[in-house]
Amino acid sequence: MHSQDADPQYVTGHSKHERGRLVRQSRLFGSFTRQLFLDAGLTKGMRVLDVGCGVGDVSLLCADLVGPKGEVVGVDRDPLAVSAAQERVRAMWVRGVRFLEGDLRTLDFDAPFDAVVGRFVLMYTADPAEALRVLLPYLRPQGIMAFQEMDFSVLPTSVPLSPLYERMLGWLRQTFELAGVELQMGFKLHATYVEAGLSAPQLRMDTVLGGGPDFEGYQYMADSWRSFLPMMEKFGVATADEVDIDTLAERLRAEVVQSGGCLSLQPIVGSWARKP
Repeated sequence: MHSQDADPQYVTGHSKHERGRLVRQSRLFGSFTRQLFLDAGLTKGMRVLDVGCGVGDVSLLCADLVGPKGEVVGVDRDPLAVSAAQERVRAMWVRGVRFLEGDLRTLDFDAPFDAVVGRFVLMYTADPAEALRVLLPYLRPQGIMAFQEMDFSVLPTSVPLSPLYERMLGWLRQTFELAGVELQMGFKLHATYVEAGLSAPQLRMDTVLGGGPDFEGYQYMADSWRSFLPMMEKFGVATADEVDIDTLAERLRAEVVQSGGCLSLQPIVGSWARKP
């Protein structure tokens, strides 16, 4: 079993800004995650394990799907993210959701789950198939394994071409590669499930596409690059002066709007299968 020390570096870090970015990220991708879980079969009364839960967006989505008679347990190894998730649940008066600090590969549970889920998690593990194998004993027979991962096999793009956006994507790809992140995790989900001992998963790909002055994607991308910036500088990919993070969203917005075009965000691939 690989230790977490062997995992790729978490490019976006664990800052207060990053925790806020995760919430904004869920506004853009949350509907895709919800549809994935509905397609997979999550329903009322289920007990769900959300691994790599971050600040709790996927856990809260699951809580809505399983209802007050269901239960959701979120797990993350970042104590500050777990604390933020707990505070959100308290503030929203959501019942049946709890959070634990720890690595998904070393926790132990005394009762099986009806579903094990995660979003943007396996791409940051040294051995995704081994991670699924470790999770399988927590899942009851015919239980659901559902993960959603980014994939850059189909690159985000802009039409007409935005030179700034292309430069940003180059910075991103180089930083992720240097950190050891799996950039094709979405396409590799099929092989990962099979290697872990599951049946071949059902798969779907989604992305966000938008343009015009009010598209939320400009600010989301700038927020993401703000989180990436320390790692970009560490690896020598780009300097703070090159990125000019405080004006990045508005420069991207102006370039796309002036061209009358639109851009796509990173594609995400959803997968689900049932335990034999």
